[in-house]
Amino acid sequence: MKMKKRNTSTELYEFIIKKYSFNEPVLLQDVYALFPEINKNTIRSILKRLIENEKVIKIKNGIYALPNPNSIMGKPTVYTSDIIKKKYLGDERLIIGYKAGLNFANKLGLTTQTASVETIVSNAVSNKKREIKVNNSRLIIDAPRYKVTNENYKLLQILDLLNEFERYSEIDLKPASKSLLKYISGIRLDDEKVEKIVSTYPLEAQVKFYKIGGHYAITSE
Repeated sequence: MKMKKRNTSTELYEFIIKKYSFNEPVLLQDVYALFPEINKNTIRSILKRLIENEKVIKIKNGIYALPNPNSIMGKPTVYTSDIIKKKYLGDERLIIGYKAGLNFANKLGLTTQTASVETIVSNAVSNKKREIKVNNSRLIIDAPRYKVTNENYKLLQILDLLNEFERYSEIDLKPASKSLLKYISGIRLDDEKVEKIVSTYPLEAQVKFYKIGGHYAITSE
């Protein structure tokens, strides 16, 4: 009895239309991860054929989307913010990055200033801090000092802020500590893990963290 030959092209396409909505970005790196058994060159060839057959639309290199049947031209509405979130931040199931810098300080009420260029720290970034363009938006991306997880990202955000506190905050550390501690209250990490994460930061940031009682705001597991 002959074994039925696997149709990887159909399998990949059917998976995409089940998993993704019309306005959701499909990242090439995610497709690689979802189909590790398929050669990357084969995946790119399949996507190329799907584009030629107008089953998939290429947004830019490495980013695709499904045609929107409700649009006159069939073109999907893929927002830059969705691409950034998908590629660098993740979602509630798997957080891989976080927003940092001046806009994060503004969110905590430490400054009235805002930055036109968003700063993001992400596991998806392997090189040094740099500015990139996503569609027409500029973005500063950086690699984390410690791997970002659902459990620790808030702690990393606060440590990043403390590391450049005088640059971002318009108020002194003591009055600012209330907002900082409120943000990390409820985090569940054991003392050893907290110490390990904090130790990856410069001494000045470590001193500020312990000075405001940051370790007491975190609940041990």
